[in-house]
Amino acid sequence: HLPKIKLKDLKNKSQVLSQYYSDGPILLNFWNLACEPCKKEMKELDKINIKYRDLGFDYVSINIDNTRSMSKVKSYIKSQKFSFTVLSDPRAELFRKMGGKVMPFVIIADSTGQIINRHVGYTPGDEKELEKEIVSLLSPPELKTDTVHVELEESIPDTTLDKPIESTTE
Repeated sequence: HLPKIKLKDLKNKSQVLSQYYSDGPILLNFWNLACEPCKKEMKELDKINIKYRDLGFDYVSINIDNTRSMSKVKSYIKSQKFSFTVLSDPRAELFRKMGGKVMPFVIIADSTGQIINRHVGYTPGDEKELEKEIVSLLSPPELKTDTVHVELEESIPDTTLDKPIESTTE
């Protein structure tokens, strides 16, 4: 489970982590400014956040740079115009507690804080797998894409034509 913990946001205000997953699944990603794969991943995760945030999903980015680097972190986040929340874990306590050793490090948890998956590293395309996991947590079983697809296929009548289509051009 995600621990009951408070972290500071970029305005130096304490935020309770659980407030971000009470309405649905959460994706946490741990990063620092020196991690270029982290920055690439964050751009992709931002797109996922924009797509699903109105459905109860929340993406919280957790920076583990030390407090001396906070002004650089703030300028980077501002320059990228990201849509997600950024919290600070300057001593990497939460990062280590969650089993983090290498960045980028992603955790997906459900609305109870139960950890569903951990993902280490980033290769372009990884975000598609993360998105599938998020969608599966957002969707009740009867609405999952595979089921809907199958039902639609079965409800489409057989439209084989007995005669050719007539042309109306003169």
